[in-house]
Amino acid sequence: MRNRKNIFKKFLLGCFIMFGTYEVNAQIVCDYSSSSVTFNIGTTASLPQNALTKYLLVDHTTNAIVQISTSPSFSGIVQSKVYDVYAFSYVNDNTVTGLTVGSPLSAVTASCSDFSNPLTVRICPPTNSGQCDFTTSSFTVKTQTTPPTNGTTQYILADLTGTILQINSVPTFSGLSGSNTYNVLAISYTESVSNLIIGGNYNNITGNCFDLSNPLPVSVCVCKPICLSVTTVKIK
Repeated sequence: MRNRKNIFKKFLLGCFIMFGTYEVNAQIVCDYSSSSVTFNIGTTASLPQNALTKYLLVDHTTNAIVQISTSPSFSGIVQSKVYDVYAFSYVNDNTVTGLTVGSPLSAVTASCSDFSNPLTVRICPPTNSGQCDFTTSSFTVKTQTTPPTNGTTQYILADLTGTILQINSVPTFSGLSGSNTYNVLAISYTESVSNLIIGGNYNNITGNCFDLSNPLPVSVCVCKPICLSVTTVKIK
């Protein structure tokens, strides 16, 4: 007979979700943990009287312009990403092209213009918001109860639709990226079970004698592995 029990105990402690004796792994270092940032960009260049300067927030991966501002301040930034920040100065003679959100940086031209060096920054989710249980690509949860010794226990990482992504003999999962919420489950069985496969759905697992825990939601936010310290750059 199939039973469902919650073998994980979930507590809210400070800004971290705690599961039993769960310990927080080391977090990835971020330059900023806010969706609104003012960058410390200065210039010592002497610009023509009719020159304009725009500040560009550029996706580091696609090299596409995400935001354009008249000051080095941006808001509504999508977090868990890496960006390049540029200052772009140009003579205001109506020859500038490609200076639009969504355009590749390489498309920006003008008759007389110059870019600053890029300021590369990693912006991660707020560390004090409680929205992320882990900010590492690997995590381990600890069970509240001891698995039975007369059977087999395995641990399942699934997406929110129930699709099984990983199956391990220990409650450790790795190789994760991006920002996602998963369900972690434990299954113990003494006889064979069916549909316990990666790509299957844990709701379709069948067998004569097995026990499946309730799902434990875990939010994982992993930044891309590029992180450079913030520096001041200037217009050439």
